[in-house]
Amino acid sequence: MINKIDEFSHVVDLKIGLLGFRSNYLKEPLEDIGFFNFNNVEIQDIDESYDLVVETGVYNIIPNEVLSKPKYGTIGFHESPLPEGRGHAPIQWAILNKRDNFTITLYKLDRGVDTGKIIYQYNMPISKTDTYETMESKRINGIQNCFTEFLKELSSGVIVEREQTGKSSYHKKRNPSDSLLDDSKSLKDLWDNIRICDNENYPAHFYVDGKKVILRYEIIDDNK
Repeated sequence: MINKIDEFSHVVDLKIGLLGFRSNYLKEPLEDIGFFNFNNVEIQDIDESYDLVVETGVYNIIPNEVLSKPKYGTIGFHESPLPEGRGHAPIQWAILNKRDNFTITLYKLDRGVDTGKIIYQYNMPISKTDTYETMESKRINGIQNCFTEFLKELSSGVIVEREQTGKSSYHKKRNPSDSLLDDSKSLKDLWDNIRICDNENYPAHFYVDGKKVILRYEIIDDNK
């Protein structure tokens, strides 16, 4: 599906709202492409004056009546190759599911959970030494690169959307207890479970004689 943006003599005049706690990462791509009519917005402040709202970093379901207020709708990012990996904790599940790539999907938000039409997907390889911290950096870079490619397309006056196809899956929310390691396995076998943990806030751990033992990782390149 192709939505034509033909009401403006200059597409860069579109009024764009940025929604979510990662929205500041979208400002540089906007300015690089030549879009300057944008601002941060809260859900309750979205109205019909916006031509497009871009969401990144909102964990609550946005009401459908809000999604439809901008002239060209609301779009957002999800860090999986939709329709695979809908739901929670995309960084952790990408590693636990042994995916070769970490995928950023830009899609049209609708009333479902990560079910909207796909606009663009950007892939980055996952290495054996990627950790929660390096994957967070990839998340930011991927969102920015994905958004840049979308803006280039938008500058030509179109938004191209396609239906999600293929097998879908949904990932549950993780909690601090998921950082508990199975101490019957070797460290090598547990590496994926260790590296997906947040080193500072929810480090990997196990128990010895009722006492909690915390493991924090550090990647060192011995070849340097």
